[in-house]
Amino acid sequence: MASSNRDPPDEPKGNTVQLQKAITINATADDVWEIVAHRFERVGEWSSAVVSSGPNHDAATPEGALIGGRVCDVPGIGDLKETFTAYSEQNKQFTFVVTGMPSFITLAQNTVKVRAISGGRSEVSLNIQMETNAIGKVMGPMFRIRLKSTLDGFLTELKDYAETGAISAKKRKQLAKAA
Repeated sequence: MASSNRDPPDEPKGNTVQLQKAITINATADDVWEIVAHRFERVGEWSSAVVSSGPNHDAATPEGALIGGRVCDVPGIGDLKETFTAYSEQNKQFTFVVTGMPSFITLAQNTVKVRAISGGRSEVSLNIQMETNAIGKVMGPMFRIRLKSTLDGFLTELKDYAETGAISAKKRKQLAKAA
């Protein structure tokens, strides 16, 4: 069955940008949860949105999580620290805040949820909320377009990785360039 990629409407509110993305993956919720939560710090192994990643040793580990966060080297931005602010193993859901974003972004957080659907498939949803300063309000539309593209690529690479265990051609090229 083909995957679906549904996008609820964006909800800009003043200087707040909210983006929601979801994708259906032909893998169990447990298998996808293993990738996104239990191997949270290893996103750089399969996502081209991240050059490299590792654990954030400064972040406190919430109950049920294996680590407190990660540090990601993001193309065009540099190192971002992502720290869990909520984590539920039972509900297969977590929220993390991101620090190190461009200065016009005053808050960035993402809630990730994995849920089982019929036939051994799962759905992964991202709910990103960002708050910006006045400069961000001007730059927001351009940034939103880039962010949507990055999220689409991220979810497609996650789907492919969860279903096949193989990384994308784009990520292979990125790794070869870094070597």
